[in-house]
Amino acid sequence: MRGAPASIIQREALGSQVAAALREAIAGGEFVRGERLIEADLAERFGVSRGPIRDAFRILQIEGLVENQQPGVTVIGIDHDSINELYSLRGAIEGLAVRLAVGRYDASRFGEIHRQVEVMHRAAESDDAAGFAQADVAFHNEICLISGHKRLADVWQRYEAIMMTLLRLTISLEQDLQASAAKHRELLDLIKQGDPEAAETELTNHLEGSRARMVKVWERALERRRSRRAQD
Repeated sequence: MRGAPASIIQREALGSQVAAALREAIAGGEFVRGERLIEADLAERFGVSRGPIRDAFRILQIEGLVENQQPGVTVIGIDHDSINELYSLRGAIEGLAVRLAVGRYDASRFGEIHRQVEVMHRAAESDDAAGFAQADVAFHNEICLISGHKRLADVWQRYEAIMMTLLRLTISLEQDLQASAAKHRELLDLIKQGDPEAAETELTNHLEGSRARMVKVWERALERRRSRRAQD
Protein backbone atom coordinates (compact mmCIF):
# COMPACT_ATOMS: atom_id res chain seq x y z
CA MET A 1 0.00 0.00 0.00
CA ARG A 2 1.32 3.41 -0.92
CA GLY A 3 1.76 5.84 1.93
CA ALA A 4 -0.01 9.18 2.14
CA PRO A 5 1.75 12.05 0.36
CA ALA A 6 4.07 14.06 2.59
CA SER A 7 2.09 17.23 1.89
CA ILE A 8 -1.07 15.68 3.36
CA ILE A 9 0.78 14.43 6.44
CA GLN A 10 2.31 17.87 6.94
CA ARG A 11 -1.07 19.61 6.59
CA GLU A 12 -2.69 17.22 9.07
CA ALA A 13 0.11 17.89 11.54
CA LEU A 14 -0.31 21.64 11.11
CA GLY A 15 -4.07 21.28 11.56
CA SER A 16 -3.55 19.49 14.88
CA GLN A 17 -1.10 22.17 16.03
CA VAL A 18 -3.51 24.96 15.12
CA ALA A 19 -6.35 23.08 16.84
CA ALA A 20 -4.23 22.81 20.02
CA ALA A 21 -3.53 26.55 20.01
CA LEU A 22 -7.17 27.45 19.34
CA ARG A 23 -8.37 24.96 21.95
CA GLU A 24 -6.24 26.64 24.60
CA ALA A 25 -7.34 30.11 23.46
CA ILE A 26 -11.01 29.09 23.66
CA ALA A 27 -10.64 27.33 27.02
CA GLY A 28 -8.66 30.28 28.37
CA GLY A 29 -11.37 32.76 27.39
CA GLU A 30 -9.61 34.54 24.51
CA PHE A 31 -12.46 33.50 22.22
CA VAL A 32 -15.96 33.33 23.71
CA ARG A 33 -19.35 31.87 22.85
CA GLY A 34 -20.85 33.37 19.72
CA GLU A 35 -17.60 34.81 18.38
CA ARG A 36 -16.93 34.15 14.71
CA LEU A 37 -13.57 32.69 13.70
CA ILE A 38 -12.23 34.11 10.44
CA GLU A 39 -10.11 31.73 8.34
CA ALA A 40 -8.00 34.49 6.77
CA ASP A 41 -7.24 36.14 10.12
CA LEU A 42 -6.26 32.86 11.75
CA ALA A 43 -4.14 31.81 8.76
CA GLU A 44 -2.19 35.04 9.12
CA ARG A 45 -1.95 34.66 12.91
CA PHE A 46 -0.48 31.15 12.72
CA GLY A 47 1.49 31.62 9.50
CA VAL A 48 -0.25 28.79 7.63
CA SER A 49 -2.56 28.42 4.64
CA ARG A 50 -6.31 28.10 5.07
CA GLY A 51 -6.17 24.29 4.74
CA PRO A 52 -4.77 23.66 8.25
CA ILE A 53 -7.25 26.20 9.65
CA ARG A 54 -10.13 24.20 8.17
CA ASP A 55 -8.59 20.99 9.52
CA ALA A 56 -8.41 22.58 12.96
CA PHE A 57 -12.05 23.67 12.73
CA ARG A 58 -13.09 20.06 11.98
CA ILE A 59 -11.18 18.79 15.04
CA LEU A 60 -12.70 21.41 17.32
CA GLN A 61 -16.17 20.83 15.93
CA ILE A 62 -15.96 17.14 16.90
CA GLU A 63 -14.90 18.24 20.40
CA GLY A 64 -17.91 20.56 20.66
CA LEU A 65 -15.87 23.77 20.95
CA VAL A 66 -17.00 25.33 17.65
CA GLU A 67 -19.89 24.92 15.25
CA ASN A 68 -20.22 25.48 11.53
CA GLN A 69 -22.76 28.24 10.99
CA GLN A 70 -22.72 29.57 7.44
CA PRO A 71 -21.06 31.74 6.39
CA GLY A 72 -18.42 30.79 8.94
CA VAL A 73 -17.41 28.96 12.11
CA THR A 74 -18.65 30.18 15.48
CA VAL A 75 -17.25 29.50 18.94
CA ILE A 76 -19.36 27.42 21.32
CA GLY A 77 -16.64 27.76 23.93
CA ILE A 78 -16.27 26.92 27.59
CA ASP A 79 -18.44 28.22 30.39
CA HIS A 80 -19.06 27.35 34.05
CA ASP A 81 -21.49 24.55 33.20
CA SER A 82 -19.22 22.95 30.61
CA ILE A 83 -16.27 23.08 33.02
CA ASN A 84 -18.37 21.21 35.59
CA GLU A 85 -19.50 18.71 32.95
CA LEU A 86 -15.96 18.02 31.77
CA TYR A 87 -14.63 17.51 35.30
CA SER A 88 -17.55 15.29 36.33
CA LEU A 89 -16.94 13.21 33.19
CA ARG A 90 -13.23 13.07 33.95
CA GLY A 91 -14.03 11.97 37.51
CA ALA A 92 -16.28 9.17 36.26
CA ILE A 93 -13.71 7.94 33.74
CA GLU A 94 -10.66 8.18 35.97
CA GLY A 95 -12.51 6.99 39.08
CA LEU A 96 -13.29 3.69 37.36
CA ALA A 97 -9.77 3.57 35.89
CA VAL A 98 -8.21 3.97 39.34
CA ARG A 99 -10.37 1.21 40.84
CA LEU A 100 -9.43 -1.14 38.02
CA ALA A 101 -5.76 -0.18 38.20
CA VAL A 102 -5.66 -1.19 41.89
CA GLY A 103 -6.34 -4.79 40.89
CA ARG A 104 -3.70 -4.77 38.17
CA TYR A 105 -0.69 -3.48 40.08
CA ASP A 106 2.72 -4.94 39.36
CA ALA A 107 6.06 -3.18 39.11
CA SER A 108 6.60 -3.82 35.39
CA ARG A 109 3.17 -2.51 34.36
CA PHE A 110 3.55 0.63 36.49
CA GLY A 111 7.10 1.53 35.46
CA GLU A 112 6.06 4.43 33.22
CA ILE A 113 3.69 6.00 35.73
CA HIS A 114 6.44 5.89 38.40
CA ARG A 115 8.73 7.65 35.93
CA GLN A 116 6.19 10.41 35.35
CA VAL A 117 5.90 11.07 39.09
CA GLU A 118 9.68 11.51 39.24
CA VAL A 119 9.54 13.87 36.25
CA MET A 120 6.87 15.92 38.06
CA HIS A 121 9.06 16.23 41.14
CA ARG A 122 12.05 17.37 39.07
CA ALA A 123 9.90 19.84 37.14
CA ALA A 124 8.50 21.21 40.42
CA GLU A 125 12.02 21.68 41.82
CA SER A 126 13.04 23.71 38.75
CA ASP A 127 9.68 25.54 38.57
CA ASP A 128 9.13 24.11 35.08
CA ALA A 129 5.35 24.46 34.69
CA ALA A 130 5.33 23.24 31.06
CA GLY A 131 7.36 20.13 31.90
CA PHE A 132 5.17 19.47 34.91
CA ALA A 133 2.00 19.72 32.82
CA GLN A 134 3.36 17.27 30.25
CA ALA A 135 4.20 14.72 32.97
CA ASP A 136 0.84 15.31 34.66
CA VAL A 137 -0.94 14.55 31.38
CA ALA A 138 1.11 11.38 30.92
CA PHE A 139 0.36 10.26 34.52
CA HIS A 140 -3.41 10.40 34.06
CA ASN A 141 -3.21 8.86 30.61
CA GLU A 142 -1.26 5.93 32.05
CA ILE A 143 -3.92 5.29 34.70
CA CYS A 144 -6.53 4.89 31.95
CA LEU A 145 -4.27 2.60 29.91
CA ILE A 146 -3.30 0.49 32.93
CA SER A 147 -6.96 -0.06 33.78
CA GLY A 148 -7.12 -2.57 30.94
CA HIS A 149 -10.61 -1.31 30.01
CA LYS A 150 -10.45 -0.69 26.26
CA ARG A 151 -13.75 1.19 25.94
CA LEU A 152 -12.85 3.39 28.90
CA ALA A 153 -9.53 4.21 27.23
CA ASP A 154 -11.38 5.01 23.99
CA VAL A 155 -13.68 7.49 25.76
CA TRP A 156 -10.68 9.03 27.55
CA GLN A 157 -8.83 9.52 24.27
CA ARG A 158 -11.86 11.22 22.72
CA TYR A 159 -11.88 13.91 25.40
CA GLU A 160 -8.21 13.85 26.36
CA ALA A 161 -7.22 16.94 24.35
CA ILE A 162 -9.73 19.33 25.96
CA MET A 163 -9.29 17.79 29.43
CA MET A 164 -5.54 18.16 29.24
CA THR A 165 -5.86 21.71 27.91
CA LEU A 166 -7.80 22.54 31.06
CA LEU A 167 -5.11 20.84 33.13
CA ARG A 168 -2.38 22.98 31.58
CA LEU A 169 -4.38 26.14 32.20
CA THR A 170 -4.94 25.26 35.87
CA ILE A 171 -1.24 24.57 36.40
CA SER A 172 -0.55 28.13 35.25
CA LEU A 173 -2.72 29.49 38.08
CA GLU A 174 -0.27 29.96 40.94
CA GLN A 175 -0.30 26.25 41.74
CA ASP A 176 2.17 24.78 44.25
CA LEU A 177 3.90 22.29 41.95
CA GLN A 178 5.72 20.57 44.81
CA ALA A 179 2.45 19.91 46.64
CA SER A 180 0.81 18.69 43.43
CA ALA A 181 3.69 16.29 42.73
CA ALA A 182 3.35 14.93 46.27
CA LYS A 183 -0.40 14.41 45.71
CA HIS A 184 0.29 12.38 42.58
CA ARG A 185 2.77 10.23 44.51
CA GLU A 186 0.19 9.75 47.26
CA LEU A 187 -2.40 8.60 44.71
CA LEU A 188 0.08 6.15 43.22
CA ASP A 189 0.95 4.81 46.69
CA LEU A 190 -2.74 4.19 47.44
CA ILE A 191 -3.09 2.26 44.18
CA LYS A 192 -0.02 0.19 45.10
CA GLN A 193 -1.45 -0.50 48.55
CA GLY A 194 -4.57 -2.01 46.99
CA ASP A 195 -7.10 0.39 48.49
CA PRO A 196 -9.57 1.32 45.71
CA GLU A 197 -11.84 3.45 47.93
CA ALA A 198 -9.00 5.55 49.32
CA ALA A 199 -7.42 5.88 45.86
CA GLU A 200 -10.69 7.03 44.30
CA THR A 201 -11.29 9.50 47.15
CA GLU A 202 -7.81 10.97 46.65
CA LEU A 203 -8.47 11.28 42.91
CA THR A 204 -11.82 12.98 43.55
CA ASN A 205 -10.18 15.54 45.85
CA HIS A 206 -7.43 16.08 43.29
CA LEU A 207 -9.92 16.74 40.48
CA GLU A 208 -12.08 19.03 42.61
CA GLY A 209 -9.08 21.25 43.27
CA SER A 210 -8.32 21.32 39.55
CA ARG A 211 -11.96 22.13 38.70
CA ALA A 212 -12.01 25.04 41.15
CA ARG A 213 -8.80 26.45 39.66
CA MET A 214 -10.22 26.16 36.13
CA VAL A 215 -13.30 28.13 37.18
CA LYS A 216 -10.93 30.85 38.43
CA VAL A 217 -9.07 30.83 35.09
CA TRP A 218 -12.38 31.26 33.27
CA GLU A 219 -13.61 34.00 35.62
CA ARG A 220 -10.36 35.93 35.26
CA ALA A 221 -10.61 35.68 31.46
CA LEU A 222 -14.14 37.11 31.59
CA GLU A 223 -12.96 39.94 33.82
CA ARG A 224 -10.12 40.78 31.40
CA ARG A 225 -12.58 40.95 28.51
CA ARG A 226 -14.93 43.21 30.50
CA SER A 227 -12.01 45.50 31.34
CA ARG A 228 -10.94 45.72 27.69
CA ARG A 229 -14.49 46.50 26.58
CA ALA A 230 -14.78 49.24 29.22
CA GLN A 231 -11.57 50.83 27.91
CA ASP A 232 -12.68 50.75 24.26
